[in-house]
Amino acid sequence: MGTNDEVAWYYSTGIDHANTVESEAPISLTSATTMCMPLTLFVLTMASSEETTPDDSIVEVEFKVSDRRYPLVALSAETGCDAELLQILPRSDGAYTVFHRISSASSEQILEFASKYDGFRARVVSSGEKNLIVEFRIHGDGEFFIISLTDAGAIPTQLGSTNGVAHIAAEIPPIYSASDVISHFRERYPSMEILARRKKKYSASLFQRREFYNTIVRELTPRQHEVVLLAYTNGYYDWPREQTGEELAAELGVSYSTFSEHLRKAEQKILSKVFGIE
Repeated sequence: MGTNDEVAWYYSTGIDHANTVESEAPISLTSATTMCMPLTLFVLTMASSEETTPDDSIVEVEFKVSDRRYPLVALSAETGCDAELLQILPRSDGAYTVFHRISSASSEQILEFASKYDGFRARVVSSGEKNLIVEFRIHGDGEFFIISLTDAGAIPTQLGSTNGVAHIAAEIPPIYSASDVISHFRERYPSMEILARRKKKYSASLFQRREFYNTIVRELTPRQHEVVLLAYTNGYYDWPREQTGEELAAELGVSYSTFSEHLRKAEQKILSKVFGIE
C-alpha cells in the first residue's frame, strides 16, 4: 500500500483521539476484520482541505531535506530506520499526534532518539517482526515539518525518512498561494530541495470530500475508528490478506469476537451514512 493512500487526515473533526480514555482495555494500533473493503478504503483515504469547486485544482509539492538538525532527518540518520507516515491527528492544544511505520530499528532506539528532543515524545504502539507502529507527539516549539506546512496552509501527505533524508509531500488548496507556501517552507528550512511541483484535479469537491469524511468520523467512537483504520494500514484489505482477523486480534491481546464487534459496529455506522439508513 502506498503512503499517500494510507493517510487519513483529521482536520476539524472535534475529536481528540490521542487523549481519549475509555473504560475497556485499550486497543493498540494494529488490526482488524471487516466485510466492506471498498467502502472502508474510500472513507479512510479521504483528504481534507478548505472549500473548493469541483473544477479547482490543488498544487502538490514534493521536497527533500537532509539537514540533521531536524528530527525527521536525524531519525533515520541516527537509528538507521526507515520511517513511513501513516496518519496525522491535530490535537486541541495546537500539537499533533503522528503515527509512523518504522522498520530496521528497535523500540529502544526510537524511544532513546525521541527523548533527546524538546516537544517530541514517542510511544511504541505495536511491535511486529518486520516493523513498529510508533506514535509521536509533537509541539510547536520544535523544528517539525508538519507544523511549518500546516501553518502555511498546506496539507502534508507524505513525511518519510530514509538514510538521513526526509521526503515530504504536501497538497496546497487553491485558496492559498503555492509560491507563498513554498517560500515559507524554504525560509524555515533553507537547505530543502524541491523535487516536484504539479497540479492535481479531483473529480469531486475537496470540501464535499472533507465533509463526508468528517461526518463519518463523528459517528464512530475513537476505538471504532482506530480499528477500521488500522485494519487498512496493516493489510487486512489486501488480496491475498497479509494477516487474518484472528492473527490481528491475538496481536492486540483481545478476543476475536470482541475485535469483530468493534468492526461490525463501525461498518454499520458507515453504511448507514452512505445509504441514508438511520
